[in-house]
Amino acid sequence: MENYKLKQRLGKGAQGSVYLVENKLDGKEYVLKKVECNDEFEANKAFKEAMALQDLQHPYICGYKEFFVTWDKQESAMCVCIVMEYYKLGDLEKVLRQKRSKQENIEEMVLKKWLGQIVEALAFVHRHKVIHRDLKPSNIFVTEGLNITIGDFGVATIMDDARTRTRTTVGTMNWMAPEVLERPYDERSDVWSLGCILLELATTGFLDSAQASSTLFQIKQSPHVLEDVLEKVGKHYTNGKELCQIIQIMLRRNFQQRPTALELCDLPYIKESMKLSGKTTINNQGDTSKAKPVPKDKGISGVLGYMKDNKTSPTSIVEALSYLASFTAKGDISLNESAKKQICQTMKDNLCVLEIQIQSCQIVINVLPTVGDKDVLYSSTMILPVLLAMRSHGGSAELQRIGCQLLMALSADESAADLIGRSGGVQDVLAALRLFPNDAELATSGCGAVWSLAVNESNCKIVTEERGLQDICTAMMSHEACVDLIESACSALWSLSMEDDNIEMMQDNNTVNLLVEAVKTHIKVAKVVKNACMALASIVEADESCAFQVLNSGGDYGGAPIIVQAAKIHKDNEEVMENICALFCELSEYDEICTELNSLNVKTILADAKKKFSRNDDLMTSVLNTLTRLGGGQHAGKRVSSARSRPRTPLKK
Repeated sequence: MENYKLKQRLGKGAQGSVYLVENKLDGKEYVLKKVECNDEFEANKAFKEAMALQDLQHPYICGYKEFFVTWDKQESAMCVCIVMEYYKLGDLEKVLRQKRSKQENIEEMVLKKWLGQIVEALAFVHRHKVIHRDLKPSNIFVTEGLNITIGDFGVATIMDDARTRTRTTVGTMNWMAPEVLERPYDERSDVWSLGCILLELATTGFLDSAQASSTLFQIKQSPHVLEDVLEKVGKHYTNGKELCQIIQIMLRRNFQQRPTALELCDLPYIKESMKLSGKTTINNQGDTSKAKPVPKDKGISGVLGYMKDNKTSPTSIVEALSYLASFTAKGDISLNESAKKQICQTMKDNLCVLEIQIQSCQIVINVLPTVGDKDVLYSSTMILPVLLAMRSHGGSAELQRIGCQLLMALSADESAADLIGRSGGVQDVLAALRLFPNDAELATSGCGAVWSLAVNESNCKIVTEERGLQDICTAMMSHEACVDLIESACSALWSLSMEDDNIEMMQDNNTVNLLVEAVKTHIKVAKVVKNACMALASIVEADESCAFQVLNSGGDYGGAPIIVQAAKIHKDNEEVMENICALFCELSEYDEICTELNSLNVKTILADAKKKFSRNDDLMTSVLNTLTRLGGGQHAGKRVSSARSRPRTPLKK
């Protein structure tokens, strides 16, 4: 301490005090941070760990002048002192205060430049096996050139976990990832903190300090809070969709579904951000020269060989993949394992090239019907590149559509569905639905993917937590005339009805009425009637009030006459009648509804079904139970309904 003159105390935090000091030897001003330690042993240990921080030499990391151990008389404690550079313009916390006071947005170019610089700095330190763990606006400093540098690596890094946990302040908790106080966690916890900082930077125009703090606290428990805020963010910035998607993937509560800082460097929006600094340390490769002709006369192996020879030329790869996509679209064309792996690797190596991602996904969709169980396409080799592509190109409706379509197909495999859910694929599908609510084709693919994924119980819970039910209902209301969408949406609602927490949300979103309206609007379309009645039977079984909602839905005539009319139209279709009879069976549990069903002469419909489909055990169970109730006889007990049973694999279209 004898080499430094204390000029003023800048602040006192949970782990120590911060001072502005002047070096007596060179006259320069520095920041000195004292980190309190329990004893001399802890101080020496912390000092050795702090010395390792001197290796963190990077343009966007606050430089450390020196470290030393001293005795603080006032605190009666051993302290490790960290001397670092002083930045006259202050930190991002100061920037946030200034912008919020004027309700001004931070310019998108500035926001992107700072984002790119922070990502580069984090990628660098994570490669050095250092986790910050206390990243927040007050320890990100602004240089006179309006660049940023990250500081305060010393505190969270050199203190042991128990001490960090017990001395963490409530304020710091705002930016701290949910898993940090629980374990396990890794470098992706810093990515959460960066997501919080980016959200703050993007909301200065409409959130004050208290509102921003409240939002950061709430998003750990309620994902829909983040959705509401991002809807406003998207309107304030030119590339709002891409910015919002970057924030979304950073703020995934399950850290295993979050990208690492190195993975963020591969995302196009982040790459654009890093280029704005003019001195990125991340290498970008790619030959933009004109593509050579694709050897179409040498078969698939010849085209794949051409791709290997021209792997640094994105234009050549696009040409090759476009040819393979059209060739495999002819049907019944398979690829060997080596070819599939090459396409997956090509996606990873060319993440920034949108057309490569689209054509690769299309090829996989084309060849999926030819693959068997345990194929490499059902593994992380394929699934992770698809998810990364969707996150990288959030602004491309075409890629989001084909990505959802591919995830739906892949999730037919039980292990693949589980992997997609654990890797954040459910959130990716829901993000696509929210980004493009007016795109009927994308909404159809998205609803189909939710349907297929939510058959898996774990995935169904994720959809429930993320309030995906509302997205399905919104799609149905926006595109009620689209048959394929309504079919997929009805099936998705059936899958979601297996989760009891969704039933209350179904009441709030008027889901029963949407299903009845779907039958009414598409009453002649067998697949819609079948899926809608399947979902209704499951919902009615779960909640008594939903049974009466069926009667009160569908306009002036009510829901029961609509279902009866559908039964008359599809009386010869066994699959449709099985689900209609299951719905009648659930409705007949209630005396008031039995009166309504009798007035509509439902017994005649059931008798006809009994005669035609006597070999269908499930249908016959529903018919006999319903006839007993409608006839007024004693029923031996409520049937064990199959409507809400969860199959091990998705239903096939």
